[in-house]
Amino acid sequence: MNNLERNLFSKHELRFNKSGKFKILMMSDIHEILKHNNKTLESMEKLIEKTNPDLVILGGDNCDELNINTQDELKEYLDIFSRPMEKRKIPWVHIFGNHDHDMKLNDIDETKVYEEYEYCISKHTEDIYGTTNFVLPIKHSYNEKIAFNVWGIDTNNEIKDTDINVDKNMDILNKPSMSSRWDIVHFEQLMWYYNSSIELEKYNKEKINGIMFMHIPPWEFQYIVDNPELTKANGSMRETMKIGMFNSGLFSCVLQRKDIKCISSGHCHNNCFEGEFCKVKMCLDACAGYSLYGTDEIRGGRVFELDENDTENINTYMVHYKDL
Repeated sequence: MNNLERNLFSKHELRFNKSGKFKILMMSDIHEILKHNNKTLESMEKLIEKTNPDLVILGGDNCDELNINTQDELKEYLDIFSRPMEKRKIPWVHIFGNHDHDMKLNDIDETKVYEEYEYCISKHTEDIYGTTNFVLPIKHSYNEKIAFNVWGIDTNNEIKDTDINVDKNMDILNKPSMSSRWDIVHFEQLMWYYNSSIELEKYNKEKINGIMFMHIPPWEFQYIVDNPELTKANGSMRETMKIGMFNSGLFSCVLQRKDIKCISSGHCHNNCFEGEFCKVKMCLDACAGYSLYGTDEIRGGRVFELDENDTENINTYMVHYKDL
């Protein structure tokens, strides 16, 4: 398949319902092991039952890489944690977080284990940096045109040293407090998104609004934290943001393309908030697992409610386990 064919393909078709609605549930940082905390799985079950989503996004750090290192172990783990979606026949998709990249398993082999599940509609790239880069079109309720796009972007792992010795150069700087050793979305990934968006627009004969999911937040999420009143922010912002070492330019790329209406990330377990900057809604999802650091009162998942007649505006909110 060429790039357009890959981007149009979906193992299970996504479509707005007869009322013109579509609901997405994002769960990040499950971070469990084979001998998992039953509270995590039980809470995920209750969350999916309560929200009844049309699509589930696993938002990265989907398992504990220190305890799961082979394809067989990953398959055994996913047999457990895909069950809430598989038994309900709910399409689901995953993106990689930094810990997913830490697995000793090759990234492509790892994502192919996910893709074997009947209702997993994940896709990946092999010709650009990163692995879980994809777009999933959602069709109108009343025709075959694309009404909305769901994008996944791989935020990779820790930044790799080069011949310029990145660590040495960064150590001498008075760098922003949220800047850390995490990698960034690479330029070829931005090119892939930008060019794919144009290609899909030409195919559809009109621009397609969308939402972009990733694990490590872009730098501009710090603007939400630093300017809560101006960005109309609400939610938990108790943890120092953990953002890539450099500014990837992703947000600037999104603004110039003018099709992404919301960016949602995980990674910072004690934070879950939403705000708006430059007319782009920016959301952070709290952790979904109980076996890692975090605050119990905010653990849960983030819901996104879409309306095919108003794709400029996306309604989003957290559903916390404690309220189920």
